[in-house]
Amino acid sequence: MMNNNKTIFAVFTLLAFVFCAATYASSVAVVEQRVQPADTGAGIDRELLNRDWHQVVQPQQASERKDVLVLYLVGSLASTNNALDISRFAAGLGYGVLNLQYPNRTVVGVICGGDDACYEAYRGETIFGQDTAYALGQPSYNELKNFVTRENSIVNRLLNLLDYLAHQSPTANNPQPAYWRQFLYQDPNSPYSTANLGSVYPAWSKIVVAGHSQGGGMAPMLASNLPNADPLRRLVMFAAPNDNTGGRNGNLSASWILAPSATPLERYWGLRHADDGQGSYVQQNWAKMGGVGSGGVGSGGVGGAANNAEVDIGDGTGNPQGAQRLVLSADVGGVNAHLSVSDASILPTVVSAWEYLFTAGGTD
Repeated sequence: MMNNNKTIFAVFTLLAFVFCAATYASSVAVVEQRVQPADTGAGIDRELLNRDWHQVVQPQQASERKDVLVLYLVGSLASTNNALDISRFAAGLGYGVLNLQYPNRTVVGVICGGDDACYEAYRGETIFGQDTAYALGQPSYNELKNFVTRENSIVNRLLNLLDYLAHQSPTANNPQPAYWRQFLYQDPNSPYSTANLGSVYPAWSKIVVAGHSQGGGMAPMLASNLPNADPLRRLVMFAAPNDNTGGRNGNLSASWILAPSATPLERYWGLRHADDGQGSYVQQNWAKMGGVGSGGVGSGGVGGAANNAEVDIGDGTGNPQGAQRLVLSADVGGVNAHLSVSDASILPTVVSAWEYLFTAGGTD
C-alpha cells in the first residue's frame, strides 16, 4: 500500500459552503485531499506544483454518499485549482468527486486550427493514450502534435487514482477507502494497469463525466467512443465542445461530433453562455451531436423523458423546463462569459444550474 501522508495537501470539512456571496449552501459535510498524480501509478508524470495535483472530494458521512462518481476535467492550461468550488459543490450533492489533473498544457483549438482529423486524434490520444485501443475493436489515436502516453491518459490517471484511494488506510480525509472500489472492475483484457488491482476498467455506469471548455469537450469524445455495451452514466458539458473546421471549410462541426455515440444522447447535458465568444460553435455542435437524424444533445429517452430544447435560464435561476441544453444570458461582461458557466465567483446564481445538471434534473 502506498504512503499517502505526503499527498494530503488540504482537508476541508464544510458544514455550509458558500461561493462568493452565492445563494447556495449545503448541509452536507465534505472532506477532501490533494494527491500527487505520480504517486498513484507507474509512468505517470510528476506535477511540480500543488495546484496541479488531483483534488478528491466526498461527503464525510457514508450515509450521505451516493454510489455515483463525478469525474471533472478543467479547461486547457488550467489547473485543478480552477475547479475547487464546483468540485466541492458536486460533493455537497452527495457525489464522490475526482477533479483530475490531465495533460492539458496545449489548446486543442490552437493545435488543430480547423484541421478536422486533428480534433479526433488529439482528443482520443489524450483520453485513451497514444496508440492505445481501449478494448478489442476500438480505435487507437496518434496525433503528431500531441504526445500523451498510455500512462498519462485520462483513463489511466482515473483508474490509478481510484486504485490508490481504494487502498489508502482510513483517514479523516478518506474515511472509507472501500467506497472508491466500486468505480472500477478487474479485466485481464484492459490495456491499463494499476498498482494494486492490476488490469482494470472504470465502471462507467456509475460515472458522470463533466468538464469545462477543453475538458468539457473530452466528455463527449469519451462518451462517444466507449464500447456500445459500456456507456457513461451521464456527461455534463460546460461551454463545450467548440471543435469546428474553420472559416475556410464553412465552420462545420468536427467529424467526431457528427459520429454516432456509444452513450445515448439522452444522457448528454450542457450549459453555455449566450455571449461566449470563445465557444461560438457550441450551440451548433450540440444540435449536430450524434449525426444526421440524431436530434443532438438531450435527444431520445424512454417515453420522451429526454429534452433537446435549448432554454434560456437567465442568471442560472430560470426554469430549465426539463431541457438538457441550457443557456445563460445574464450580463457578466463579454470577457467573463466563457468562464461564467463554471465559476460562481463571476455569477453566483449559476449554482442553481449546476445542481440541475449534476443531478439530471433532480433524478439522480
